[in-house]
Amino acid sequence: MTATTAQPITEADDSPPVSWKEMMAVFLARQIRDTDRICSGAHTEISFAATMLAQKTHAPNLKLQLGGGAFLCNVADREVDELPRTSVDFRIMNWAEAYFEHHDTFNHYGAPGGRDYYENIDDWRSTNKYFFADKFFVGGIQVDKHGNVNLIGVGDKNGYRFRGPGSVGINDVTSVRDAFVFMTAHDRQRCVEKVDFVSMPGPKTYREKDLSGNGPQFIVTPLGVFDFNGPDQTAALVGVFPGHTEEEIAENTSWEIVKSPHFTVHEPPSPAELSVLRNEIDRKGVLQR
Repeated sequence: MTATTAQPITEADDSPPVSWKEMMAVFLARQIRDTDRICSGAHTEISFAATMLAQKTHAPNLKLQLGGGAFLCNVADREVDELPRTSVDFRIMNWAEAYFEHHDTFNHYGAPGGRDYYENIDDWRSTNKYFFADKFFVGGIQVDKHGNVNLIGVGDKNGYRFRGPGSVGINDVTSVRDAFVFMTAHDRQRCVEKVDFVSMPGPKTYREKDLSGNGPQFIVTPLGVFDFNGPDQTAALVGVFPGHTEEEIAENTSWEIVKSPHFTVHEPPSPAELSVLRNEIDRKGVLQR
């Protein structure tokens, strides 16, 4: 593979470099369409920033449902004093259009008609679409080349070497149309050949089990992005973030790297995207830490 040239990314000479969290947030924001309904787990600073950026730039009519207290938020015209690090931050109630008990979330997650709801949406236009999600952001302790995510722990059936938070309701989230896996570190302990436990399956399992959604569409890390156009729906490198190289990704990934037929150079944040991100969304630099 040919290495990309590592270049520092800056907005201006007197501005801090673009951080990996900002780069991930911008990439995820670019995948969001107007009117999307999005849900995110507890660790939310990157995904919430991505959603807010999309709302304020090109998708003002999206809906964001956060876990924990379960809120439906639209912040396109709201002043957010500090980017929340978690979806259970009480300040999110100030931006919510609706608030309901967490257990009510699971009464509404499953789309009526299962997969047919997403594939033949015209047949379901009379249904309540407020709760059913189009995209879900999921993190993990481990991810493997099949897109399986592990939030449960590291170890085997005889015991854990490290215990994670568990599947935390992800069984219900399998009904969401598309999932984006985001990892906050990229190394061989996290990007593994096979996860120790599966809390959310990859796209091949979705097809084999005929689950409602499509499963993970991307694995996004601080170094770059994988899609699932590799052999047998496995992870394929679809892009490298500016400042990193393909060799660096290969060195820090346990599975063999193959390139996606859609491989492209991921552009750094535009001046407009970075201005909105830093001046309207993340004024206190949470994504810089």
